[in-house]
Amino acid sequence: MKRSLLSAVLVFLSIVAAQAQDETDALRYSRLTSGGDARTQAIGGAMGSLGGDVSAMSVNPAGIGLFKTNELTITPGFRSLNTDATYYDNQASDSKSSLFLQQIGLIFASNPRRKNNDSRWKNVTFGLGVNRLANFNRSLYYTGTIKGDKSNFSSYSDNYWLQLQGETDLDGAQDNYPFGPSQAIRTYLIDPVLDDNNNPTGDWAALPSDIISNGHPLEQSNSISSKGGINEFSLSVAGNYDDKLFIGASLNIPSINYDRSQTFRETNTQDKNSVLNYFDVDNSLHTNGVGINGKLGLIYSPQPALRLGAAFHTPTVYTLHDTYSTRVTTSTTDQGLLTSSTQDITDGYPGEYDYNLTTPWHALASVSYLFNDGVDAPVHGFITADYEYVNYAAAKYRFNRDDGGSGLGGATAKDQADALNRSIKDMYKGASNLRLGGEVKFNVMAVRAGVAWYGSPYQDSNVKGDQLLYSGGLGYRNGGFFADLTYVYNREKDEDQPYYVTANDAGIPSPQPAALTSGGSNIILTIGFKL
Repeated sequence: MKRSLLSAVLVFLSIVAAQAQDETDALRYSRLTSGGDARTQAIGGAMGSLGGDVSAMSVNPAGIGLFKTNELTITPGFRSLNTDATYYDNQASDSKSSLFLQQIGLIFASNPRRKNNDSRWKNVTFGLGVNRLANFNRSLYYTGTIKGDKSNFSSYSDNYWLQLQGETDLDGAQDNYPFGPSQAIRTYLIDPVLDDNNNPTGDWAALPSDIISNGHPLEQSNSISSKGGINEFSLSVAGNYDDKLFIGASLNIPSINYDRSQTFRETNTQDKNSVLNYFDVDNSLHTNGVGINGKLGLIYSPQPALRLGAAFHTPTVYTLHDTYSTRVTTSTTDQGLLTSSTQDITDGYPGEYDYNLTTPWHALASVSYLFNDGVDAPVHGFITADYEYVNYAAAKYRFNRDDGGSGLGGATAKDQADALNRSIKDMYKGASNLRLGGEVKFNVMAVRAGVAWYGSPYQDSNVKGDQLLYSGGLGYRNGGFFADLTYVYNREKDEDQPYYVTANDAGIPSPQPAALTSGGSNIILTIGFKL
């Protein structure tokens, strides 16, 4: 294909790309955990008022004001995640394991001011580090059989069929829709309807839709593998006023790296009149980008045993870049096995798109109680709790490339972003997150436990989207060296929508979502040094 032909389809690329981002992507990049080192995760991530830990930079930066010495930590981790899925009453499961770097942190604590200094500001502390806030490593598989008619069930190919309606340029149709419809034509999954004179009517026929219309079942399966995460670099500063009030702020640069590969298959199991055996749609997506946000916090200690904390995280503004492609493979009794990909049509170039996403602000309140703190007793410890509120409905897209009204229905990129943002508001809501933990320390050893509950972000109360984490760990501190080991088990319910039927004037329904139940185990190890 000539380079000029690639330029000719750029307008279409912008239209499709604007639709490639959806509500699920917005939630994925908005729903974060506190992350942190092994000690913080052992107490459920509740670091809003406790302080004295490098993880405070990501939760309440005022917490680093409690440091009296310099500190260096490194935290690797191992994760194993199993997901059970139910789709049209069929059950399946898949699992994935991975190693990752959870955190690196460095604290610079200035020397306390001299006693004869009149200022009640004791010292200033600086911190920098990288913390993983989201882990996208996951494998998911589900399968189910649909049977009925077009008023109740749909095919993945229906979106291609809808995009092609009214198209009479048969040669152009094989090149101008490089993210599915053109590949479906090239592999004979979809064919034009001709009149008696062999002229195109603008109507098209799709083999899977014919099977459904004839009342025969189709077996659908979806296999998704993803990897990557969100890592946040933080530069923090905190001040200590009279050992009672600690005020902190951080400038944070989160980076997103996300890879997803999906294979959706539909198989003809009973219709002997159809030539279709099965077809696969392989979609690949790579998203990367950076954002910026700020975090402000304070911790007030009215008495040595009590600490109260509050923090506010500004919205994160991301600049993101997507690279994506589609491959369609069709197996029929008359044509055999045929395959066509985006790169076959665009001279080896995938689709690309740049856009902005703003994720919601966070507000946090916290309380900690320390027992035997500073007292010569054999046992010391604390209990701590955080409450966090996140308004997931506040996530917003902004698409950078405007198509001048050439989108579906004459919509501009701004129109499409506005429609998607309204859908986000309709689908999601504000949610509360609770984190609770504690520690008991015996000389150089410590025992910790915690629990965290992340509320469902969905407006629909029938969608189970909450997440529950249980954690426990051990710690060793002796002189200038310390080591912490933590185990975290998380249980989560969610849904996965295999596809949506869009631009739909024919009333074709989207499929029901797959119900997901995930169980994951994280093992986190922190090695630290007092410098």
